[in-house]
Amino acid sequence: MSGSGIIDYAVLIPLLPLIAFPVILFLGKMFNGTPGWVKNTKEGGMIALVTMGASLIITLLVIKEHLHHVGTLNIFTWFESSWWNADTGAITTKTFGIGIHIDHLTIMLLFVAAFLCFLINVFSIGYMNTDPINDNRNHRFYAEFLLFCSGMLGMVLADSFLWLFIFWEIMGLCSYLLIGFYYERPSAAYAAKKAFLTTRVGDVFLIIGLAMMWNLFDGHLDFAYVFDATNIAAVDTGELQLTLGMMFIGAVGKSAQFPLHVWLPDAMEGPTPVSALIHAATMVNAGLYLVARMFPFFSLTDIGTMSTLAIIIACIGGITAVMAALIAFVQMDLKKVLAYSTMSQLAYIFTGLGSALWLANNGYTELAAFAMGASLFHLFNHAMAKGMLFMASGSVIHEMHHAHHEVHHHDDGEHHDDHFDAQSMENMGGLASRMPITATAMFVGSMSIIGIPFIGGFWSKEGIISSAWQVALKEPIFIFPALLVLIGAGMTGFYMSRMWLMTFAGKPKTKVAEKVHEQTAWIPIPLVTLTAVTLGAFIFAGMHANKWLGNFDSGHYSGFFHGIGDELHHVFLNDDPFLLLLTYVAIGLSLILGPYFAMALYGGRLDEGQKAKPWLQWVVNISDNIRRNSKFDNSAWANTGLARALHKRLYFDDLYDAAMLKIVVTAARIAALFDTKVIDGVIKVIESTSQEASLKVRRLTTGSARDYIMMAALGTLVLFLLLWGVAE
Repeated sequence: MSGSGIIDYAVLIPLLPLIAFPVILFLGKMFNGTPGWVKNTKEGGMIALVTMGASLIITLLVIKEHLHHVGTLNIFTWFESSWWNADTGAITTKTFGIGIHIDHLTIMLLFVAAFLCFLINVFSIGYMNTDPINDNRNHRFYAEFLLFCSGMLGMVLADSFLWLFIFWEIMGLCSYLLIGFYYERPSAAYAAKKAFLTTRVGDVFLIIGLAMMWNLFDGHLDFAYVFDATNIAAVDTGELQLTLGMMFIGAVGKSAQFPLHVWLPDAMEGPTPVSALIHAATMVNAGLYLVARMFPFFSLTDIGTMSTLAIIIACIGGITAVMAALIAFVQMDLKKVLAYSTMSQLAYIFTGLGSALWLANNGYTELAAFAMGASLFHLFNHAMAKGMLFMASGSVIHEMHHAHHEVHHHDDGEHHDDHFDAQSMENMGGLASRMPITATAMFVGSMSIIGIPFIGGFWSKEGIISSAWQVALKEPIFIFPALLVLIGAGMTGFYMSRMWLMTFAGKPKTKVAEKVHEQTAWIPIPLVTLTAVTLGAFIFAGMHANKWLGNFDSGHYSGFFHGIGDELHHVFLNDDPFLLLLTYVAIGLSLILGPYFAMALYGGRLDEGQKAKPWLQWVVNISDNIRRNSKFDNSAWANTGLARALHKRLYFDDLYDAAMLKIVVTAARIAALFDTKVIDGVIKVIESTSQEASLKVRRLTTGSARDYIMMAALGTLVLFLLLWGVAE
């Protein structure tokens, strides 16, 4: 132990859920179905809640102590390995240990993971334990949930790329288990395999990148060594850029970016708490964390030597941002809209990180810090808002299930469809008055994702857009991702407004929606909490979160009012006319253009006698006025080839399935042919030859002593003749 205070106990943050994982599995196996286990411990839910509460408390203490400086702690030695150098004859010993590294990036993502995992745990008790389909198997969910949390928390705290990768893979395993929680459903089993195999493609490249880094840095993967300026200066920048490019492909798979994005929408087959966990709190943020960790490599190498990779990162982000937003336009499944929104918003962060890395590598230190800070602050804002949105969607779906059950069992003999889709927005509508807490949470979360001024993501998204354009003014190629994220602002305003209006505005589209009301305990707690955090994002903005997060090693806090004044001046009164115009264009696209078209198509007043809360009713009224007065008609677009392509996810799944059939199946057949004809053929030739030889030898074995004496005599004669010939 280091003796430096609470950091000595930071190892407990991932260790506690790791220990609780087998405990819940064991107790669940022993007491499954018993009244005490079901009612008192919520089938392991309360054990998980206490565990994550303890991890969150330790996290907050670590943040408090290490708010303004880096902390590193070596916990123990994992193992030692020695090898002999054939050239020098020396024996080299390498120690592999596990440790903790804490800086601003660490504590930001550590708080996001611990805080959201705790709230998702609270939500899960209300969601999972009140659905009969989960009876007697919730202990498996909570055990896998805790192992997942342990993987994320351990990855964030790791002091080397080796341990980062180990915890990275733990998350990959748990995502497979959790997405396939309802494994009896073919769609869930397929989605789990698809997520696992798609992310494995990226992980193969990540392993290659780590092996290359091991070779570049003389057998070191720990941050203290590879981030040292002297060690970075000693490596070839071309090889380093290729190494980081391989690792970036791993991040693309984990964060569901183009072209490895296809697994994320299907992952909605898992329970809604899993969606909130994977798509907001943990797994998809892991790829962003990996790219952000690369920052020292770009800032400490020669100017311009790493720019190509930074441009690629930004372009992948820009492409994914627009592509995912386009597909979200036509989605009817509530959770899939949020899945594509997640892909798009993560793409914004990748574009911001690409901008920061380019600026850092080209000597623009202050601009790089600002871009990095804006990207990481958007990660924070997006995680809070998207976690809330997924849990709000779960609240809607949960109550829709209950209402459907009520209608199905209590109406007078009327037939109802047992295949009712509780996730389809086509079956919702008019829920603003029936689910006020959920409607408010989803309204605030949507405003944060859109970037409505003063709400959540506004404080960070504008920074990403302005950073991308500042790079574009210096590097013409960057105009491509910069333009894409600007266009994406208006697209986000449309699809997020469409989602909220289809769910909460207008009249109920089904009899089930008429019966919906908020009734499940536990679920409102995280919704109210995250609504407050999202609305309070201006506090973090006032604390210079952008600047503070942009510099991993030192603080910048100089007072709230000074900080909020700087942020407001930068956004609304920027000294650069171009950036000022850019800001108002982005605000206009996201605040006015996108929501206007959504209201024109999907707005409407609530049914007779229903009234939403005042802070929601005005939106419903405006949407109704716009729809009645607007002559906008999208029917021509709805029947185009583009619309059909969007419904088919731009044919990526079809393309990949065809590629698998053409490439993988063909390769498998060739391998099978090689196995049967070559491998088996050689073995069979050896087998038949040995059998024939044994048959011939067997004929010589007569069992007669007379024959054996004759053979011995002939053998002796032959040896005598050979020796006599040699003597001559």
